[in-house]
Amino acid sequence: MPAHSVIRSVNWHLISTCNYSCRFCFARNLGEQPVSFSEGLTILSHLADAGMAKINFAGGEPLLHPRLFDYCRAAHDAGMVVSITTNGSLLTKKMIEDHVDCIDWIALSVDSASESTEKRLGRGYGEHVCHCVDLSDAIRDAGIRLKINTTVTRFTWEEDMADFIQRTSPDRWKVLQMLHIQGENDDAVADLAVTDEQFQAFCDRHADIILRGGVRPVFESSAMIEGSYFMVTPGGCVKTDTGRVIRKYPLADVLQVGISGFVDEGLYLGRGGVYAW
Repeated sequence: MPAHSVIRSVNWHLISTCNYSCRFCFARNLGEQPVSFSEGLTILSHLADAGMAKINFAGGEPLLHPRLFDYCRAAHDAGMVVSITTNGSLLTKKMIEDHVDCIDWIALSVDSASESTEKRLGRGYGEHVCHCVDLSDAIRDAGIRLKINTTVTRFTWEEDMADFIQRTSPDRWKVLQMLHIQGENDDAVADLAVTDEQFQAFCDRHADIILRGGVRPVFESSAMIEGSYFMVTPGGCVKTDTGRVIRKYPLADVLQVGISGFVDEGLYLGRGGVYAW
């Protein structure tokens, strides 16, 4: 097997199904059923052996996967830092408290501090922001590190989210430019895509925010995102988006050739793919 890559983190999209309908989403048409739990444990073992120090369970909506927390425990037992990225709609305080021993990070997806804007984007039904504020308190109270993920669209690029970020007080805030992936979110491009200048204006407006621990927000343009993430699909393949087109490869082949042949190491490190997790 090739030497370990500098890439130390992986996003496993456990399930394509989601209970929201975010129009800009670029991970909703993977066309795969999840692997069995036994197959999934084998995938986790291979990822750990390949040097993955951190795993993020995503979707779709990962809380729709019936074995999500079993995967979290298995990944934790394998020595990985464990993260979940969720829209938060199905997450409860009890779930957080019951799994505090096997989850290190929870990332909540919040793209606007306005309930009406979130609903317009397809992010929930009018109470998404309020629910995520409550969840942020529960996550921090449990001692789990909190991340907020925000995708900037044409509906939000002029917004100021400073008060929301101050209220939720995350350990990490990742701000992403909407990325057009062919076959995933084509119908949203005309009215939701933002120019590089519009995205930069949003970044500049929030550049002076200081988060918990003294860290600053992370801003990722579409050019930084493309080709820089190590992603595994529900069916256990590696997904790439170079050229903004989804391609899939068997995990075993990727690990045999080397992850760097499928994920741009320079872009990964350049966007801060390795941090104090």
